[in-house]
Amino acid sequence: MLETKTFTKLVNSGQSTAEVISVGDFVANISLLPGAMVHSVVLFAGGAEGVVWQINTDSLDILLLNDLTVYANELAVLYKDELKMGVGKSLLGRVINPLGKPVDGKGFVPTKEDAPYFRQAPGFKDRANVEDSLESGVTLVDILFPLAKGQRMAIMGDSKSGKTSFMVQNAIHQAQQGQIVVYVLVSKSRNELTRIVGHFTDAKVMKNIVLVVADTAEPLPVGFLAPYAGCAIAESFWYEGRDVVVVYDDFTNHAKLYREMALLLNQNVGREAYPGDMFHVHSALLERAGKLDKSNSALSVFVSGSTPGNDLTGYQATSLISMSDGQIVFDLDALHGGMRPAINTELSVSRIGGANKVIGNQIKNGLSQAISRFRQAKAMTSFTDQASETSRLELALGLRIFEALQQGNDEFYTFFQQRLMIEVILRTEDPGILDVEWLKGKIRKMSTKKEYSEDDLTQMASQLIKESLNTK
Repeated sequence: MLETKTFTKLVNSGQSTAEVISVGDFVANISLLPGAMVHSVVLFAGGAEGVVWQINTDSLDILLLNDLTVYANELAVLYKDELKMGVGKSLLGRVINPLGKPVDGKGFVPTKEDAPYFRQAPGFKDRANVEDSLESGVTLVDILFPLAKGQRMAIMGDSKSGKTSFMVQNAIHQAQQGQIVVYVLVSKSRNELTRIVGHFTDAKVMKNIVLVVADTAEPLPVGFLAPYAGCAIAESFWYEGRDVVVVYDDFTNHAKLYREMALLLNQNVGREAYPGDMFHVHSALLERAGKLDKSNSALSVFVSGSTPGNDLTGYQATSLISMSDGQIVFDLDALHGGMRPAINTELSVSRIGGANKVIGNQIKNGLSQAISRFRQAKAMTSFTDQASETSRLELALGLRIFEALQQGNDEFYTFFQQRLMIEVILRTEDPGILDVEWLKGKIRKMSTKKEYSEDDLTQMASQLIKESLNTK
């Protein structure tokens, strides 16, 4: 066995050793090991590997990284100074577990470089302002909650509210734009993995995607390492000057894994039985995103969290909101009401995307005001069968807007297409006559260039308004 030969070689070379004091579920306690630090890797005589997690007064707590049995009084040797994983371009298009081992049936993944799982975030002097627009391809998000490259965006919502569908849709769009996407699945089923891989394969974007998967069968510490593995991979591309998007799906499962680890390690627990450093664990990981001053490359993060019963006041929900740069809240009520994507526009916010000048505040403000007037008119007309002409137009405009914001998971719109669509709807004198599906189809056919001027926008909007009248 290769691991036992490596163990013997390390011991014969004079590498420091320790003895196993006790063993529990996924955890071993060993005697002090000279030279070992937190996150160092130890190798046991039987071939098992573990990472140093806690240094006590007279012992070390080790998280076991595989299913091999560890026995009391077994010897352990210092294997590596730091826990690292293989990174590089060879990972693109592959599905791996948090230890870098392939799970897609395509064989060994050759890597020439490695990167640490745990790394300090770039300092202030190494960062640039986060202000370059990030196009999600989803009209509702890009206009009302604009994103920026390097932003950390929380995706909140109850189970089955559409969080994962949105993140998969966004990942596909980013990959189509040439960005590298690292998609991390934490404690997800194999069926979920198969479904997501199918979406990426059908969209023909796997060449720009790395999937890091920790399913429910993985050992507890390995599942905990999943987002750190994804971040290490993303950073390897980021520091080379590439724009990268990381998706963590999701932090609620990750927090539960950490809580279980803390209980096994006999750590003190706090609110909802989570360990006291729970906030630090997640915030330190999200701090590793941003924009580098040297290369202007950005590492953007989308991280999901579960809010059972649409409750945003829970411990994990409030923590995630406070450590991110905004949140998109998915709402089951909106979903059951037929809205796709089912985003709660009143609870969602982007705290960085205001720097986005591509959409423009005029369009955003016009849309927000129209939605507000629609809701007021809807509330007023609920008390009477008679509506004024003004209320009728406001209701018609609101309905056309919500039709425009309806978007399937396989639909994508550029910034210009989104602006053109909303501009036409807002400028149409009687929105009730407008066929939004016809408008979407026309816009997709007309706007095929990469860049358009403001004059182009005005001329094309006027042309579409005239054509819409002729269709009636």
